[in-house]
Amino acid sequence: MAHCSTPADELSALHAENRHLKDGMVAMRQSLEALTLDMNAAVQRAQAAARDETANLKLTIAALRDALEELRRERDRQVQEAVARGKAENHELQNAVQALRQRLENELAAERERCALALRAGRDELAQLRGTIAALRERLEAEAARHAR
Repeated sequence: MAHCSTPADELSALHAENRHLKDGMVAMRQSLEALTLDMNAAVQRAQAAARDETANLKLTIAALRDALEELRRERDRQVQEAVARGKAENHELQNAVQALRQRLENELAAERERCALALRAGRDELAQLRGTIAALRERLEAEAARHAR
C-alpha cells in the first residue's frame, strides 16, 4: 500500500527541510566566520612577523653599517699610522744620510789634508834629496878633480 501524503505532511516536510537548510546555512556561516577569524588572525600574525623581521633587518643593517664605519675608521687610523711611521723613517734616513755625507766630507777633507801634507813632505824630501845629490856630486867632482891632479 502506497503511502499518501497530505498537504499537511508535505508542509511539515518542507518546514523540516527548510529548518534543515537554515541550520546548514547557520553552520556554514559559523564556519565561514570562524575561517574568517582564523584568516584574520593568520594575517595579523604574518604582519606581526613581517614587522618583526623588518625591525630585525633594520637593526642588522644598522649594526653592519656601524661595523663598516668602525672598520673604515680603523683602516684610516692604520693608514695614518703607516704614513706617520713612513715619514718618521724617512726623516731618520735623511738624517742618517746627512750624517754619513758630513762624515764622508770630513774624512775626505782630512784625507786631502793628509795628501797635501804627504805631498809637501814628499816635495821637501825630494828637495832635500836633490840638495844632497847636488852636494854629493860637488864632493865627487871635487874628489875626482883632486885625484886627477
